[in-house]
Amino acid sequence: MRRAIVAIAAVLAIAAIGHGADRPWTLLRSEHLTVIGQESPRTLQRIAIELEQFRAVVGGLIQHAQRPLPLPTHVYVFDSRRQLQPFQPVRGGRAASLGGYFHHDAEVNDIAFALDGYDESAPVVFHEYTHLLIANAARSVPVWLNEGLAEYYSSYALDEDGTRAHIGRPIAHHVALLRERFIPLSQLIAVDTESALYNEGERRSIFYAEAWALTHFLMIETPNGPAAINAYASGIARGEAPGEAFRNAFGSRPPEFEQQLRAYIRQSKFRSIALTLADRVRVEAPERGREASAGEAGAWLGDLQRRIGRRAEATTQIEAAARAEPGGSMPQLALGLLRLDQERADEAWAAFESAVAAAPDDFFAQFSYGVSRLRHQAAAADGAARSAPSIARARDALTRAAAINPSSSAAFAWLAYAEMMSDGRLREARAAIERAIELAPGRIDYRLRYADIWILEGRIDEATTLLTGLAKVKSDKAAVEGAARRLDAIARLRK
Repeated sequence: MRRAIVAIAAVLAIAAIGHGADRPWTLLRSEHLTVIGQESPRTLQRIAIELEQFRAVVGGLIQHAQRPLPLPTHVYVFDSRRQLQPFQPVRGGRAASLGGYFHHDAEVNDIAFALDGYDESAPVVFHEYTHLLIANAARSVPVWLNEGLAEYYSSYALDEDGTRAHIGRPIAHHVALLRERFIPLSQLIAVDTESALYNEGERRSIFYAEAWALTHFLMIETPNGPAAINAYASGIARGEAPGEAFRNAFGSRPPEFEQQLRAYIRQSKFRSIALTLADRVRVEAPERGREASAGEAGAWLGDLQRRIGRRAEATTQIEAAARAEPGGSMPQLALGLLRLDQERADEAWAAFESAVAAAPDDFFAQFSYGVSRLRHQAAAADGAARSAPSIARARDALTRAAAINPSSSAAFAWLAYAEMMSDGRLREARAAIERAIELAPGRIDYRLRYADIWILEGRIDEATTLLTGLAKVKSDKAAVEGAARRLDAIARLRK
Protein backbone atom coordinates (compact mmCIF):
# COMPACT_ATOMS: atom_id res chain seq x y z
CA MET A 1 0.00 0.00 0.00
CA ARG A 2 2.69 2.50 0.97
CA ARG A 3 4.67 1.75 -2.21
CA ALA A 4 1.62 2.64 -4.30
CA ILE A 5 1.14 5.93 -2.45
CA VAL A 6 4.81 6.86 -2.85
CA ALA A 7 4.67 6.09 -6.59
CA ILE A 8 1.64 8.35 -6.99
CA ALA A 9 3.43 11.03 -4.96
CA ALA A 10 6.41 11.10 -7.32
CA VAL A 11 4.12 12.00 -10.20
CA LEU A 12 2.07 14.50 -8.23
CA ALA A 13 5.09 16.32 -6.84
CA ILE A 14 6.23 17.12 -10.38
CA ALA A 15 2.78 17.88 -11.79
CA ALA A 16 1.84 20.14 -8.89
CA ILE A 17 4.75 22.60 -9.21
CA GLY A 18 3.18 25.99 -9.86
CA HIS A 19 -0.33 24.58 -10.10
CA GLY A 20 -1.32 23.69 -6.52
CA ALA A 21 -3.38 26.85 -6.03
CA ASP A 22 -5.43 26.11 -9.15
CA ARG A 23 -6.65 22.65 -8.16
CA PRO A 24 -9.70 22.07 -5.98
CA TRP A 25 -9.54 20.46 -2.56
CA THR A 26 -11.35 17.19 -1.96
CA LEU A 27 -12.93 16.25 1.37
CA LEU A 28 -13.33 12.53 2.08
CA ARG A 29 -14.58 10.71 5.15
CA SER A 30 -13.91 7.15 6.31
CA GLU A 31 -15.15 5.47 9.48
CA HIS A 32 -12.69 7.23 11.79
CA LEU A 33 -11.06 9.92 9.61
CA THR A 34 -11.69 13.05 7.60
CA VAL A 35 -9.11 13.44 4.83
CA ILE A 36 -8.59 16.67 2.88
CA GLY A 37 -6.21 17.18 -0.03
CA GLN A 38 -5.80 18.27 -3.62
CA GLU A 39 -5.07 14.77 -4.86
CA SER A 40 -7.52 12.51 -6.62
CA PRO A 41 -10.23 10.82 -4.54
CA ARG A 42 -8.48 7.51 -5.31
CA THR A 43 -5.22 8.69 -3.71
CA LEU A 44 -7.03 10.07 -0.66
CA GLN A 45 -8.95 6.80 -0.37
CA ARG A 46 -5.68 4.82 -0.33
CA ILE A 47 -4.33 6.99 2.46
CA ALA A 48 -7.54 6.66 4.49
CA ILE A 49 -7.56 2.90 3.99
CA GLU A 50 -3.92 2.52 5.08
CA LEU A 51 -4.56 4.43 8.31
CA GLU A 52 -7.78 2.51 8.96
CA GLN A 53 -5.91 -0.77 8.36
CA PHE A 54 -3.17 0.25 10.78
CA ARG A 55 -5.83 0.94 13.38
CA ALA A 56 -7.47 -2.43 12.71
CA VAL A 57 -4.23 -4.42 12.94
CA VAL A 58 -2.56 -2.67 15.88
CA GLY A 59 -5.86 -2.22 17.67
CA GLY A 60 -6.22 -6.00 17.57
CA LEU A 61 -2.79 -6.49 19.18
CA ILE A 62 -3.24 -4.11 22.14
CA GLN A 63 -6.00 -5.03 24.56
CA HIS A 64 -8.99 -2.67 24.28
CA ALA A 65 -7.22 -0.53 21.64
CA GLN A 66 -9.97 -1.05 19.09
CA ARG A 67 -12.23 1.24 21.07
CA PRO A 68 -13.26 4.40 19.14
CA LEU A 69 -11.01 7.42 19.65
CA PRO A 70 -12.63 10.20 21.67
CA LEU A 71 -11.85 13.02 19.22
CA PRO A 72 -12.15 13.44 15.44
CA THR A 73 -9.01 12.81 13.40
CA HIS A 74 -8.35 15.11 10.44
CA VAL A 75 -5.71 14.18 7.85
CA TYR A 76 -4.26 16.93 5.65
CA VAL A 77 -2.46 15.66 2.55
CA PHE A 78 -0.10 17.97 0.64
CA ASP A 79 1.61 17.15 -2.64
CA SER A 80 5.06 18.29 -1.58
CA ARG A 81 7.13 19.70 1.25
CA ARG A 82 6.94 23.04 -0.53
CA GLN A 83 3.16 23.06 -0.24
CA LEU A 84 3.35 21.85 3.36
CA GLN A 85 5.73 24.65 4.39
CA PRO A 86 3.03 27.28 5.24
CA PHE A 87 1.42 24.67 7.49
CA GLN A 88 4.50 23.60 9.44
CA PRO A 89 4.27 24.05 13.25
CA VAL A 90 6.02 27.04 14.79
CA ARG A 91 8.49 26.09 17.52
CA GLY A 92 10.47 28.70 19.40
CA GLY A 93 9.41 31.36 16.96
CA ARG A 94 10.58 29.37 13.93
CA ALA A 95 8.72 27.09 11.56
CA ALA A 96 9.72 23.44 11.76
CA SER A 97 10.91 21.54 8.69
CA LEU A 98 9.12 18.21 8.77
CA GLY A 99 7.87 15.73 6.22
CA GLY A 100 4.81 15.27 8.39
CA TYR A 101 3.56 15.76 11.92
CA PHE A 102 0.79 14.97 14.39
CA HIS A 103 -1.00 17.66 16.42
CA HIS A 104 -3.42 17.01 19.28
CA ASP A 105 -5.55 19.42 21.30
CA ALA A 106 -8.85 19.44 23.20
CA GLU A 107 -11.00 19.27 20.06
CA VAL A 108 -9.21 17.28 17.38
CA ASN A 109 -6.29 15.12 16.28
CA ASP A 110 -4.61 16.63 13.21
CA ILE A 111 -2.25 14.69 10.92
CA ALA A 112 -0.49 16.60 8.15
CA PHE A 113 2.14 15.33 5.72
CA ALA A 114 3.60 15.79 2.26
CA LEU A 115 3.31 12.93 -0.17
CA ASP A 116 6.89 13.39 -1.35
CA GLY A 117 8.00 12.80 2.25
CA TYR A 118 5.58 9.96 2.97
CA ASP A 119 8.23 7.34 3.76
CA GLU A 120 9.62 9.70 6.39
CA SER A 121 6.30 10.89 7.79
CA ALA A 122 4.43 7.54 7.93
CA PRO A 123 6.44 6.28 10.97
CA VAL A 124 5.71 9.57 12.76
CA VAL A 125 2.00 9.17 12.06
CA PHE A 126 1.98 5.51 13.16
CA HIS A 127 3.97 6.37 16.32
CA GLU A 128 1.51 9.07 17.39
CA TYR A 129 -1.53 7.04 16.39
CA THR A 130 -0.27 4.24 18.64
CA HIS A 131 -0.13 6.70 21.56
CA LEU A 132 -3.79 7.56 20.97
CA LEU A 133 -4.81 3.89 20.90
CA ILE A 134 -2.86 3.14 24.09
CA ALA A 135 -4.18 6.17 25.98
CA ASN A 136 -7.72 5.17 25.15
CA ALA A 137 -7.21 1.55 26.20
CA ALA A 138 -4.88 1.44 29.20
CA ARG A 139 -5.34 3.16 32.50
CA SER A 140 -1.66 3.89 33.10
CA VAL A 141 1.40 3.09 31.00
CA PRO A 142 4.96 4.01 32.11
CA VAL A 143 6.70 6.53 29.87
CA TRP A 144 9.39 4.16 28.57
CA LEU A 145 6.80 1.53 27.65
CA ASN A 146 4.46 4.07 26.05
CA GLU A 147 7.26 5.41 23.84
CA GLY A 148 8.71 1.95 23.27
CA LEU A 149 5.42 0.55 21.99
CA ALA A 150 4.86 3.62 19.80
CA GLU A 151 8.31 3.16 18.21
CA TYR A 152 7.81 -0.60 17.94
CA TYR A 153 4.62 -0.14 15.90
CA SER A 154 5.94 2.88 13.96
CA SER A 155 7.70 0.60 11.45
CA TYR A 156 4.44 -1.16 10.61
CA ALA A 157 3.81 -2.15 6.99
CA LEU A 158 0.97 -4.05 5.38
CA ASP A 159 1.47 -6.13 2.21
CA GLU A 160 -0.30 -4.89 -0.90
CA ASP A 161 -2.84 -7.71 -0.78
CA GLY A 162 -3.69 -7.03 2.86
CA THR A 163 -2.91 -10.57 4.08
CA ARG A 164 0.34 -9.98 6.00
CA ALA A 165 1.23 -7.22 8.46
CA HIS A 166 4.89 -6.59 9.33
CA ILE A 167 5.28 -5.59 12.96
CA GLY A 168 8.38 -4.51 14.86
CA ARG A 169 10.80 -4.13 11.98
CA PRO A 170 14.24 -3.04 13.29
CA ILE A 171 15.03 0.68 13.34
CA ALA A 172 18.63 1.02 12.20
CA HIS A 173 19.38 4.47 13.64
CA HIS A 174 18.23 3.34 17.09
CA VAL A 175 20.58 0.35 16.98
CA ALA A 176 23.51 2.48 15.80
CA LEU A 177 22.98 5.04 18.57
CA LEU A 178 22.70 2.44 21.33
CA ARG A 179 25.94 0.77 20.29
CA GLU A 180 27.66 4.05 21.21
CA ARG A 181 25.51 5.40 24.06
CA PHE A 182 23.40 3.63 26.68
CA ILE A 183 21.35 4.62 29.72
CA PRO A 184 21.36 2.35 32.79
CA LEU A 185 18.11 0.40 32.69
CA SER A 186 17.17 1.44 36.23
CA GLN A 187 17.24 5.07 35.05
CA LEU A 188 15.23 4.31 31.90
CA ILE A 189 12.31 2.72 33.72
CA ALA A 190 12.21 5.51 36.33
CA VAL A 191 11.62 8.24 33.74
CA ASP A 192 8.40 10.25 33.91
CA THR A 193 7.18 13.09 31.70
CA GLU A 194 8.99 15.68 33.85
CA SER A 195 12.35 13.91 33.81
CA ALA A 196 15.29 15.73 32.21
CA LEU A 197 16.13 12.49 30.42
CA TYR A 198 12.79 12.67 28.61
CA ASN A 199 13.09 16.34 27.71
CA GLU A 200 16.74 16.97 26.79
CA GLY A 201 17.66 16.77 23.11
CA GLU A 202 20.52 14.26 22.83
CA ARG A 203 19.62 12.17 25.86
CA ARG A 204 16.01 12.14 24.70
CA SER A 205 17.15 10.43 21.49
CA ILE A 206 18.94 7.78 23.53
CA PHE A 207 15.85 7.35 25.68
CA TYR A 208 13.64 6.72 22.64
CA ALA A 209 16.14 4.30 21.15
CA GLU A 210 16.53 2.30 24.34
CA ALA A 211 12.79 2.27 25.05
CA TRP A 212 12.32 0.82 21.56
CA ALA A 213 15.08 -1.77 22.06
CA LEU A 214 13.72 -2.97 25.40
CA THR A 215 10.19 -3.20 24.02
CA HIS A 216 11.42 -4.99 20.88
CA PHE A 217 13.37 -7.50 22.98
CA LEU A 218 10.38 -8.18 25.22
CA MET A 219 7.83 -8.41 22.42
CA ILE A 220 9.83 -10.60 20.04
CA GLU A 221 12.55 -12.51 21.91
CA THR A 222 11.26 -12.95 25.45
CA PRO A 223 8.98 -15.96 26.17
CA ASN A 224 5.54 -14.67 27.14
CA GLY A 225 6.90 -11.15 26.67
CA PRO A 226 3.57 -9.42 25.92
CA ALA A 227 1.96 -11.04 28.98
CA ALA A 228 4.92 -9.94 31.12
CA ILE A 229 4.58 -6.39 29.79
CA ASN A 230 0.90 -6.39 30.81
CA ALA A 231 1.88 -7.66 34.27
CA TYR A 232 4.47 -4.90 34.57
CA ALA A 233 2.02 -2.16 33.55
CA SER A 234 -0.55 -3.55 36.02
CA GLY A 235 2.04 -3.46 38.80
CA ILE A 236 2.86 0.16 38.07
CA ALA A 237 -0.86 1.01 38.04
CA ARG A 238 -1.16 -0.54 41.52
CA GLY A 239 1.56 1.79 42.77
CA GLU A 240 4.54 -0.58 42.78
CA ALA A 241 7.96 1.05 42.46
CA PRO A 242 9.45 0.71 38.95
CA GLY A 243 12.24 -1.65 40.04
CA GLU A 244 9.88 -3.86 42.05
CA ALA A 245 7.34 -4.06 39.24
CA PHE A 246 10.13 -4.87 36.77
CA ARG A 247 11.49 -7.75 38.87
CA ASN A 248 8.02 -9.17 39.49
CA ALA A 249 7.11 -9.09 35.80
CA PHE A 250 10.38 -10.00 34.08
CA GLY A 251 12.07 -12.20 36.66
CA SER A 252 15.21 -10.20 37.36
CA ARG A 253 16.27 -6.80 38.61
CA PRO A 254 17.01 -4.05 36.03
CA PRO A 255 20.86 -4.22 36.40
CA GLU A 256 20.79 -7.98 35.72
CA PHE A 257 18.34 -7.67 32.82
CA GLU A 258 20.47 -4.88 31.36
CA GLN A 259 23.21 -7.34 30.41
CA GLN A 260 20.76 -9.28 28.24
CA LEU A 261 19.57 -6.08 26.57
CA ARG A 262 23.11 -4.90 25.81
CA ALA A 263 23.91 -8.26 24.22
CA TYR A 264 20.71 -8.03 22.19
CA ILE A 265 21.69 -4.63 20.81
CA ARG A 266 25.13 -5.91 19.75
CA GLN A 267 23.76 -8.77 17.63
CA SER A 268 23.98 -8.55 13.85
CA LYS A 269 20.37 -9.34 12.94
CA PHE A 270 16.99 -8.49 14.43
CA ARG A 271 13.77 -10.37 13.87
CA SER A 272 10.38 -8.87 13.22
CA ILE A 273 6.91 -10.38 13.10
CA ALA A 274 5.19 -11.10 9.81
CA LEU A 275 1.65 -11.53 10.98
CA THR A 276 -0.35 -13.68 8.57
CA LEU A 277 -3.90 -12.55 8.94
CA ALA A 278 -6.69 -15.11 8.98
CA ASP A 279 -8.72 -12.83 6.76
CA ARG A 280 -7.61 -10.00 4.54
CA VAL A 281 -7.59 -6.77 6.54
CA ARG A 282 -10.80 -5.12 5.53
CA VAL A 283 -11.98 -1.70 6.51
CA GLU A 284 -15.10 0.12 5.54
CA ALA A 285 -14.43 1.72 2.15
CA PRO A 286 -14.35 5.51 2.44
CA GLU A 287 -16.71 7.53 0.33
CA ARG A 288 -15.38 8.88 -2.95
CA GLY A 289 -15.27 12.33 -1.46
CA ARG A 290 -16.62 15.65 -2.60
CA GLU A 291 -15.04 18.81 -3.85
CA ALA A 292 -14.81 21.44 -1.13
CA SER A 293 -15.71 25.01 -1.99
CA ALA A 294 -12.91 27.58 -1.92
CA GLY A 295 -14.24 29.06 1.32
CA GLU A 296 -14.60 25.69 3.01
CA ALA A 297 -11.10 24.60 1.99
CA GLY A 298 -9.67 27.92 3.18
CA ALA A 299 -11.38 27.47 6.54
CA TRP A 300 -9.97 23.95 7.00
CA LEU A 301 -6.46 25.10 6.13
CA GLY A 302 -6.71 28.23 8.25
CA ASP A 303 -7.93 26.21 11.22
CA LEU A 304 -4.86 23.96 10.92
CA GLN A 305 -2.59 27.02 10.87
CA ARG A 306 -4.32 28.45 13.93
CA ARG A 307 -3.84 25.25 15.90
CA ILE A 308 -0.11 24.99 15.15
CA GLY A 309 0.74 28.57 16.12
CA ARG A 310 0.57 30.42 12.78
CA ARG A 311 -2.15 32.82 13.86
CA ALA A 312 -1.38 35.72 11.49
CA GLU A 313 -1.64 33.47 8.43
CA ALA A 314 -4.65 31.71 9.92
CA THR A 315 -6.43 35.02 10.47
CA THR A 316 -6.02 36.04 6.83
CA GLN A 317 -7.18 32.64 5.60
CA ILE A 318 -10.16 32.24 7.94
CA GLU A 319 -11.48 35.79 7.64
CA ALA A 320 -11.37 35.51 3.83
CA ALA A 321 -13.25 32.19 4.01
CA ALA A 322 -15.91 33.64 6.33
CA ARG A 323 -16.42 36.66 4.05
CA ALA A 324 -16.74 34.41 1.02
CA GLU A 325 -19.21 32.04 2.70
CA PRO A 326 -21.00 33.77 5.59
CA GLY A 327 -23.49 30.91 5.76
CA GLY A 328 -20.93 28.09 5.59
CA SER A 329 -20.52 25.91 8.66
CA MET A 330 -16.76 25.32 8.52
CA PRO A 331 -15.88 28.97 7.71
CA GLN A 332 -18.02 30.15 10.62
CA LEU A 333 -16.72 27.45 12.97
CA ALA A 334 -13.11 28.34 12.15
CA LEU A 335 -13.95 32.03 12.65
CA GLY A 336 -15.52 31.35 16.05
CA LEU A 337 -12.45 29.44 17.25
CA LEU A 338 -10.18 32.20 15.94
CA ARG A 339 -12.17 34.95 17.66
CA LEU A 340 -11.91 33.10 20.97
CA ASP A 341 -8.13 32.99 20.54
CA GLN A 342 -8.27 36.74 19.93
CA GLU A 343 -10.39 37.25 23.09
CA ARG A 344 -13.33 38.56 21.04
CA ALA A 345 -15.93 36.32 22.64
CA ASP A 346 -19.09 38.14 21.53
CA GLU A 347 -18.07 37.81 17.88
CA ALA A 348 -17.05 34.20 18.50
CA TRP A 349 -20.45 33.13 19.80
CA ALA A 350 -22.25 34.70 16.85
CA ALA A 351 -20.00 32.77 14.45
CA PHE A 352 -20.45 29.54 16.40
CA GLU A 353 -24.23 29.89 16.38
CA SER A 354 -24.14 30.27 12.60
CA ALA A 355 -21.89 27.23 12.28
CA VAL A 356 -24.04 24.85 14.33
CA ALA A 357 -27.26 26.11 12.73
CA ALA A 358 -25.81 25.42 9.27
CA ALA A 359 -24.65 21.91 10.24
CA PRO A 360 -26.93 20.46 12.93
CA ASP A 361 -25.67 16.92 12.21
CA ASP A 362 -21.95 17.70 12.11
CA PHE A 363 -20.17 16.28 15.16
CA PHE A 364 -17.10 18.52 14.89
CA ALA A 365 -19.18 21.71 14.81
CA GLN A 366 -21.45 20.73 17.72
CA PHE A 367 -18.61 19.35 19.84
CA SER A 368 -16.27 22.30 19.25
CA TYR A 369 -19.00 24.78 20.13
CA GLY A 370 -19.96 22.99 23.33
CA VAL A 371 -16.37 22.54 24.48
CA SER A 372 -15.52 26.16 23.67
CA ARG A 373 -18.44 27.42 25.74
CA LEU A 374 -17.40 25.32 28.73
CA ARG A 375 -13.72 26.21 28.51
CA HIS A 376 -14.63 29.89 28.35
CA GLN A 377 -16.76 29.51 31.46
CA ALA A 378 -14.02 27.66 33.32
CA ALA A 379 -11.50 30.38 32.45
CA ALA A 380 -13.73 33.24 33.62
CA ALA A 381 -11.52 35.61 35.60
CA ASP A 382 -11.94 36.67 39.23
CA GLY A 383 -14.51 34.02 40.01
CA ALA A 384 -17.04 35.57 37.65
CA ALA A 385 -20.51 34.18 38.02
CA ARG A 386 -21.41 31.30 35.74
CA SER A 387 -23.72 32.11 32.87
CA ALA A 388 -26.62 29.67 33.02
CA PRO A 389 -27.69 30.40 29.41
CA SER A 390 -24.14 29.81 28.15
CA ILE A 391 -23.89 26.52 30.03
CA ALA A 392 -27.29 25.47 28.71
CA ARG A 393 -26.15 26.15 25.14
CA ALA A 394 -23.01 24.09 25.75
CA ARG A 395 -25.07 21.26 27.21
CA ASP A 396 -27.43 21.28 24.23
CA ALA A 397 -24.56 21.21 21.73
CA LEU A 398 -22.77 18.38 23.53
CA THR A 399 -25.99 16.41 23.87
CA ARG A 400 -26.34 16.74 20.13
CA ALA A 401 -22.70 15.75 19.58
CA ALA A 402 -23.09 12.63 21.73
CA ALA A 403 -26.21 11.66 19.77
CA ILE A 404 -24.38 12.12 16.45
CA ASN A 405 -21.40 10.06 17.63
CA PRO A 406 -22.37 7.87 20.60
CA SER A 407 -18.86 6.33 20.54
CA SER A 408 -17.08 9.57 21.46
CA SER A 409 -15.96 9.37 25.07
CA ALA A 410 -14.88 13.02 24.92
CA ALA A 411 -18.40 14.15 24.06
CA PHE A 412 -19.78 12.34 27.11
CA ALA A 413 -16.97 13.57 29.39
CA TRP A 414 -17.56 17.20 28.43
CA LEU A 415 -21.32 16.67 28.66
CA ALA A 416 -20.77 15.42 32.23
CA TYR A 417 -18.94 18.68 32.99
CA ALA A 418 -21.81 20.72 31.54
CA GLU A 419 -24.28 18.76 33.68
CA MET A 420 -22.09 19.32 36.76
CA MET A 421 -22.22 23.08 36.16
CA SER A 422 -26.01 23.01 35.80
CA ASP A 423 -28.32 23.14 38.80
CA GLY A 424 -29.94 19.87 39.82
CA ARG A 425 -28.39 17.67 37.14
CA LEU A 426 -25.83 15.58 39.04
CA ARG A 427 -27.60 12.33 38.19
CA GLU A 428 -27.28 13.19 34.49
CA ALA A 429 -23.63 14.13 35.05
CA ARG A 430 -22.91 10.76 36.63
CA ALA A 431 -24.59 8.88 33.79
CA ALA A 432 -22.57 10.81 31.22
CA ILE A 433 -19.20 10.24 32.90
CA GLU A 434 -19.95 6.55 33.42
CA ARG A 435 -20.56 6.27 29.67
CA ALA A 436 -17.27 8.08 28.97
CA ILE A 437 -15.34 5.67 31.22
CA GLU A 438 -17.03 2.70 29.61
CA LEU A 439 -15.91 3.92 26.18
CA ALA A 440 -12.35 4.83 27.25
CA PRO A 441 -11.32 3.02 30.45
CA GLY A 442 -7.73 4.23 30.06
CA ARG A 443 -8.57 7.90 30.55
CA ILE A 444 -7.67 8.81 34.13
CA ASP A 445 -8.98 12.36 33.72
CA TYR A 446 -12.46 10.90 33.31
CA ARG A 447 -12.11 9.13 36.66
CA LEU A 448 -11.07 12.39 38.30
CA ARG A 449 -14.27 13.96 36.97
CA TYR A 450 -16.21 11.00 38.36
CA ALA A 451 -14.70 11.74 41.78
CA ASP A 452 -15.75 15.39 41.46
CA ILE A 453 -19.34 14.32 40.82
CA TRP A 454 -19.29 12.01 43.83
CA ILE A 455 -18.01 14.87 45.99
CA LEU A 456 -20.82 17.13 44.78
CA GLU A 457 -23.30 14.34 45.58
CA GLY A 458 -21.90 14.06 49.10
CA ARG A 459 -20.47 10.58 48.50
CA ILE A 460 -17.18 11.55 50.11
CA ASP A 461 -16.05 8.06 51.16
CA GLU A 462 -16.45 6.65 47.63
CA ALA A 463 -14.65 9.67 46.16
CA THR A 464 -11.81 9.26 48.67
CA THR A 465 -11.36 5.58 47.78
CA LEU A 466 -11.23 6.36 44.07
CA LEU A 467 -8.83 9.28 44.51
CA THR A 468 -6.53 7.29 46.80
CA GLY A 469 -6.15 4.69 44.06
CA LEU A 470 -5.50 7.33 41.39
CA ALA A 471 -2.86 9.00 43.56
CA LYS A 472 -0.81 5.79 43.33
CA VAL A 473 -0.50 5.99 39.54
CA LYS A 474 3.03 7.38 39.68
CA SER A 475 3.51 7.17 35.91
CA ASP A 476 0.88 9.88 35.38
CA LYS A 477 1.99 13.02 37.21
CA ALA A 478 -1.14 14.99 36.27
CA ALA A 479 -3.32 12.24 37.74
CA VAL A 480 -1.31 12.12 40.95
CA GLU A 481 -1.44 15.89 41.38
CA GLY A 482 -5.14 16.08 40.53
CA ALA A 483 -6.00 13.33 42.99
CA ALA A 484 -3.79 14.87 45.68
CA ARG A 485 -5.47 18.28 45.35
CA ARG A 486 -8.90 16.73 45.76
CA LEU A 487 -7.82 14.61 48.72
CA ASP A 488 -6.38 17.73 50.41
CA ALA A 489 -9.67 19.55 49.84
CA ILE A 490 -11.61 16.64 51.34
CA ALA A 491 -9.29 16.59 54.36
CA ARG A 492 -9.85 20.32 54.94
CA LEU A 493 -13.61 19.86 54.73
CA ARG A 494 -13.50 17.11 57.36
CA LYS A 495 -11.59 19.17 59.91
